[in-house]
Amino acid sequence: MNTEQLLRKFAYPIGILFPWLLTPFAFLVTDSLPKANVPLLYIVMVVFIAINVTVELAIINALSSFFAFSFFFAEPYGSIMIHQDEDLLTISLFLLTSVLVGYMATKHKKNVQKIRMREFMTDIELELLERLPKAIDTKDVIEALRDALKPWREHCVLITHDDNWATHPMIRRLTNLRKTYLEELLELRLTDEVIKKIPELEQEHDVYFLYSSRQVIGLLRIAAENIPHLPRDIFLLLLHQVNISLERTRLAADLEKEKIAKENELLRSSLLSSVSHDFRTPLTTMIGATSTVLEFGEHLDKQQTKELLSTVLEEAERLNRYTQNLLDMTRLGFGQMKLECDWVSIEEILGVVKKRLRPLLIRNYLTESISPDMPSLYVHAAFLEQAIFNIIDNAIKFSPPDASIDIECTTENNKIIILICDQGTGIPEDEREKVFERFHTAEKGDRRKSGSGLGLTICRGMVVAHGGTVRIQANPKRIGNKYNPGCCLRIELPIHEQNSQQLPKTEE
Repeated sequence: MNTEQLLRKFAYPIGILFPWLLTPFAFLVTDSLPKANVPLLYIVMVVFIAINVTVELAIINALSSFFAFSFFFAEPYGSIMIHQDEDLLTISLFLLTSVLVGYMATKHKKNVQKIRMREFMTDIELELLERLPKAIDTKDVIEALRDALKPWREHCVLITHDDNWATHPMIRRLTNLRKTYLEELLELRLTDEVIKKIPELEQEHDVYFLYSSRQVIGLLRIAAENIPHLPRDIFLLLLHQVNISLERTRLAADLEKEKIAKENELLRSSLLSSVSHDFRTPLTTMIGATSTVLEFGEHLDKQQTKELLSTVLEEAERLNRYTQNLLDMTRLGFGQMKLECDWVSIEEILGVVKKRLRPLLIRNYLTESISPDMPSLYVHAAFLEQAIFNIIDNAIKFSPPDASIDIECTTENNKIIILICDQGTGIPEDEREKVFERFHTAEKGDRRKSGSGLGLTICRGMVVAHGGTVRIQANPKRIGNKYNPGCCLRIELPIHEQNSQQLPKTEE
């Protein structure tokens, strides 16, 4: 217990008795100083009481000092009766001075306390205003307000949907009916008319609303009478800033939902456009070839029939690739792609890819260069094969006739590098990241090549699932070619030690 608490506890006994206890010391002073200086001792005591306790106690102390001085230092001694006009004037001036000085000292103390409280509230407001713009959601805003109110946690309670606010001492003292009112206010459905009535509801139920334009987020109940000199204007401004932040986070959340909805709609439109464009051509070709065989089969020779059936097979395989890409994209999007890794050589991977590419390599050809010290890969073989297949399939679409597609496999900085380069029209630098987006193709309109715009997206998803990266760079061998500069797609995969234990299966 500090000095101020002790003074408050024993305030009235001190105020009444202390002047009488000070009197022996006053007698000692009169031996060396004029009697006229004695009232100054009592005035000092009155000022001390006024500053450290209250003005009321200072006035009581001044009256008690008046009687003590009259009893011991004014003639006749030992009586509060005063016969000398001079003593009467001295004592009256002493009493007036004591009351005025005590009042002024107390008023000054209150002003100092008010200034300190305003400074304290300003610091709280500045700290809160620094946190509110960084708040991402409603929870962050409420948490920032809760931290700001910590100095008065015993005198205020924050009522929200998620808190056990009913156990707070301020709530326990309320009647069940008032608790029910608070619960109803918390569930209040906001409309324009209700928002206009919020000031009335706050005054009626002695709470402050924390709300956005859609719903009540919480209620603040504060015992302001127990917080001396709380500046109401700063406090209300603080709550106003909190409500603005709650509305901002709501608008941000709604904007994010709207953005996601628009993106989903765009994806659906892109998917429908892609499916209608890329499925229609092979289906039309298949229908035409099949109907020709059915209608004119008897008039066709074996070679013509074989060519038509080969066309149907090729287009069916193309449809199968499109369908596989859509399925892979769905699995990537929903995180259902499971990696079942095993040790495999890059030669085995490329061997399977080349077999799958054989029907597509009609006008182009592959070259490969594999470093002799290439380590084995610890990968899901089918996924890596699909990623490389998608890259080369994309390169074939944009390569001129008789152009090669070059594959180079090396190691660099403890990584396996697979570089696939073509001699096509190239991809502008500002488009190189966009081609990895779903349904994006490097060319549009009449120049658009057949494809769903998913191949490279799936490629990146499969490589990233292995802890690797994929990026596009210029073809260093064709930098000087303005018309067909080509480009290279660079895959980087981590190298694993073969003598280590088999890595656990991961899920992407």
